[in-house]
Amino acid sequence: MLWRRIMKKTRKSFYKIFIFVLIISAIFAGYFNYRSKFQLTKKSVVRQTVTVYFKIDGQKDFIKQEVSVGKTALELTKEKVNVVTKGEDVNAYVVEINGRSAEDSKKEFWAFYVNGKIAEVGAGSYILKEGDRVEWRIEKY
Repeated sequence: MLWRRIMKKTRKSFYKIFIFVLIISAIFAGYFNYRSKFQLTKKSVVRQTVTVYFKIDGQKDFIKQEVSVGKTALELTKEKVNVVTKGEDVNAYVVEINGRSAEDSKKEFWAFYVNGKIAEVGAGSYILKEGDRVEWRIEKY
C-alpha cells in the first residue's frame, strides 16, 4: 500500500515535470522560429546605391560618388559634368567634357577607363559596380 502511494505521487510529479518541460520547449521553439523569420540580416537588406569614384582628365584625385544601382558610367558623367555626346544610349560616345573637346585634327578622343584599364564597352553600356573607379582621359589614336 505504501508502495502504491509513493508510486502515485511519483507519477503525478513526473507528469507535472514532463508537462512543464514541454511548455518551456514550445515557448523556446516558437521564439527562435519567430526570431529567425522576422529578424533583418545583412543578406536580406537590398542596397539601393553603390559607391564609385570619378575623375576627369586634369583632376588630381578621384571624387567619391553615391549612385543608384543600375546606373551607367555615362549617366553618372552626365550628372556630374557638362558632356557633349554623339549617338544615343549604348551607342553614345563622348566628344566634349566641360568645354574641352577631343580634336579630330590632333587625332584625339575621350577614353573611358574603369579601375585603371580602358573599358571594353562604351560608357552607355557599362553598369557601375561597388568601388569602381571611373576616369575620362584625352588620348590620341
